[in-house]
Amino acid sequence: MSTKINLRQVVFSLSRALDLVGVDDMHHGKRVAFMAYACSQHLPMDNHERDTLIQAAMLHDCGVSNTNTHSKLVKEFDWNCSQIHCKVGEQLLSSCPVFSHLAPVIAYHHTHWKRLQDLDIPNVIERDSNLIFLVDRVDALIAQQNMPEPIMAKKIVREKIKSYRGTLFSPELVESFLKASNLSAFWLTLESEPLYDMLRGWVAGGQDQMIDFDSLRSIAQIFAKIVDAKSPFTVEHSQGVARLAKQLAHWDGQSAEVADKLELAGLLHDLGKLRIPDEILDKPDKLNEMEFSVMQGHSFESHYILKDIAGLEEVALWCSQHHEKINGSGYPFKSEGDEISRPSRILAVADVFQALAQKRPYRGSLQLEDIFTIMDNMVQSGNIDASLVNLIREHEKECYQIALFESD
Repeated sequence: MSTKINLRQVVFSLSRALDLVGVDDMHHGKRVAFMAYACSQHLPMDNHERDTLIQAAMLHDCGVSNTNTHSKLVKEFDWNCSQIHCKVGEQLLSSCPVFSHLAPVIAYHHTHWKRLQDLDIPNVIERDSNLIFLVDRVDALIAQQNMPEPIMAKKIVREKIKSYRGTLFSPELVESFLKASNLSAFWLTLESEPLYDMLRGWVAGGQDQMIDFDSLRSIAQIFAKIVDAKSPFTVEHSQGVARLAKQLAHWDGQSAEVADKLELAGLLHDLGKLRIPDEILDKPDKLNEMEFSVMQGHSFESHYILKDIAGLEEVALWCSQHHEKINGSGYPFKSEGDEISRPSRILAVADVFQALAQKRPYRGSLQLEDIFTIMDNMVQSGNIDASLVNLIREHEKECYQIALFESD
């Protein structure tokens, strides 16, 4: 399967997922991308270099999965553990051919300029990583001032950045920031509406290109790993759901294209969980009403993240429906009956089975007998598709192995 994709749409949409980690501090990646672009206007860079810089800036925090790490990066100007997420991000992007060229920039985006001088890396990597570091710290400084509007922090932030000229940041890059940030428009664009307008213009300028399935899957796997790393109890959940959904599609007689798209949906279905606070995901007890309301938002967020990627509309729909119920009592749209497509039903059943087989904070991993007792009750209640539960039962041992990555 090959699909025509605008990679700028992919970067923009998936940066939404990374921005969710901040919970109360949204759009960080987009602000960093805009500020990096604004500074680049005062540097000798061509359009291709600027495009690469914007992509790296949007994805620079792909190594951050939990809200505690995000909070530390915002509250501490030069956190001594910041290199950990840089290394994780480098490894994730290195595994994806489409984005592997961004990996070195991500690796050094919290490295002091004086330290960069001692490393044997290309000048363009040194420049881009240090510029992202600089504007990333600008965004953190703005948040630390706790002022109603970013422009109110202008003087304090500019003076702070100037004080690190030649130590944390390249003198040339500091100068580019001072020129860019001297304009009121620089600070006013950091507000969400003009920020989105500017970056949507960048997205619209992207060119469609044919992407093969392996490349699409490698992109999806990056974000599945980010989501699954958010909690020690969901490690490999998305991978397991993806594998199981694809296999169920084959057994169900779906086309190879639908099976491939279901694998992508399995990898991406829980993107919205990045916005769920860690303490809710890891809670060892039953969620209260308020916590469950927060949890219900994740499938809607997944749909919102993916819906604007042309070529992945069906994947976005299936992700949005993986918690809908045949009787209409699900979420987020309360779809019912035939409104829930067959692929969405497959994804929902794969999600339930894998979650029951996997250890969670409130219980251990369940055995097949217990899993089917629960799933049969869900069928009786009108929650999930009976024919798909029977399909799993016909291949129960193989499904269990697929869900938990076990070998024969």
